[in-house]
Amino acid sequence: MNTTKIIESVSIQRFKDILSKYKSKIKVGPHALDHLSDSQRKVFKEEDLINILLRETPRGIGLQRNGRYAVFFRRKEGFLRIIFEVKKDRLVIITFINTDYMPNLKLLGDKK
Repeated sequence: MNTTKIIESVSIQRFKDILSKYKSKIKVGPHALDHLSDSQRKVFKEEDLINILLRETPRGIGLQRNGRYAVFFRRKEGFLRIIFEVKKDRLVIITFINTDYMPNLKLLGDKK
């Protein structure tokens, strides 16, 4: 079973509510930057991921089967997909990837 499959669309308002609750408690998980080279890590910092979540408007948000959120941000070429998990006392960015496309989340609907 594909646990990263998006099963539900999430509204921008629900996303903003989650961020407002945890905005001072956002952490970047230990494996989020693992796939970057040493030179890329000097340019791309943990704060960059946090700032993207807090300051940019996503093109789509989905809830994955594993309970994590996938947030898609438009980029020059494709999308940046940030995966995060809400824990009881914090929000943890699990990983991020660049992808060519974003799934059609409108087909899933938003279950409040």
